[in-house]
Amino acid sequence: MIRLFLRFFIGMILLVVLASVIQTLIINQKGDENTNAWIKNVYGGVSFAAEQISSQDAEERDAAILSAEKSFGYDINLVSTSSSSYDWMLNYLSLGEPRYVSYSEVAVLIDGGANVLIFGPIEVWQSPSRTLYVLATMAYVLLSVVVIGILIRPIRIQFQAIARGAGAISSGDFSARITGPAARYGDSAVTAFNLMADRTEDLLKAKVELLQMVSHEIRTPLSRIHFAVELFESASTPDQRSERITAVIESVDDLDRLVNDLLKYIRSGESGIEKRSIRITELVADVERSMIDSEKILSVKLDGDAVVLCDRVLLNSAIGNLVGNASRFAKDEVLISSVLEDGVVSLHVDDDGPGVPEENRQRIFEPFSRLDNSKLDHEKGVGLGLAIVQRAVENCGGEVSVSSGPLGGARFTVRLPCLK
Repeated sequence: MIRLFLRFFIGMILLVVLASVIQTLIINQKGDENTNAWIKNVYGGVSFAAEQISSQDAEERDAAILSAEKSFGYDINLVSTSSSSYDWMLNYLSLGEPRYVSYSEVAVLIDGGANVLIFGPIEVWQSPSRTLYVLATMAYVLLSVVVIGILIRPIRIQFQAIARGAGAISSGDFSARITGPAARYGDSAVTAFNLMADRTEDLLKAKVELLQMVSHEIRTPLSRIHFAVELFESASTPDQRSERITAVIESVDDLDRLVNDLLKYIRSGESGIEKRSIRITELVADVERSMIDSEKILSVKLDGDAVVLCDRVLLNSAIGNLVGNASRFAKDEVLISSVLEDGVVSLHVDDDGPGVPEENRQRIFEPFSRLDNSKLDHEKGVGLGLAIVQRAVENCGGEVSVSSGPLGGARFTVRLPCLK
């Protein structure tokens, strides 16, 4: 919005300058016409009359003066510069050139400066008429109205678009965004509104997802706990009681793991998390320390020390999750490698396990998605791990994908933009 108001302010300044110039041109043009006519009628007549009179002999000048007065309509007086009342004109006038000596009198020096012809009263210069001033003012106002309308149109369009978008969101249409002409100006108000709408829609989606997840997934461990408690009451031997208690503990562990995964999943999609610069080597070092007791061989081959911008906890959890999955599915070896190219770091996690079938490579990132692979002996999960990875990486401005790896198993690749 600041950009549009600045544009409006500069436009108003240019409008004032342009309108003033136009108004001045209109008035001055008429003023110039009046001036030219005045000079032609007054100075031309005075010069001609003075030339005619000065060319006559002293005896004939009175008759020439009377004739000039009748022809030009001016009173003409011939006076001598030797008089103390008119001697100043010798310094003021030039020989043969008319010049004003009062508001309505023009004088011409003749006879080598001995005499002066004084014409007057004569026609006074006329300024532009009131009607012309009114017309110039009306043109000024009309131009101002047109230019202000043009300048204010983008602001009006944006306010109307923001009002419509806010009304649509308040009515339940959370997909409403500001598009079209209002978005073409690239103003911060439109960008902020669309970001707010995105954030609101994400929060509502997260709320709906959480409700669905809780209602769908939390019932299973709760049902097992309830069933195990009922069986515990009917247990007749210590071994049966111990077996029922173990079942309850396992169900409680499953429930605790589910709640933790749900919290991680919701937090991984937050846009208000604190992002900081992180070195990939430090993240990988943390993962290596967590795998120190693993039976699988972990190898690391990094291409330089890339720095990315993300929440450290989220990204650490995402990389750790990928490496943890790889170690569970791998036969013997897990490889972490990176490639830095065109300002993007690609972090690969490879294993020598069975891999991921191509038809399931998109589905495994969906919440609560689990592949049916009973031959693999790995820990139980609720199917949120890779969904957490995907949301965390996307929150950092990157992407995650899965493909076939050089070790024969799966290759999970995390691509993140590097800091300059």
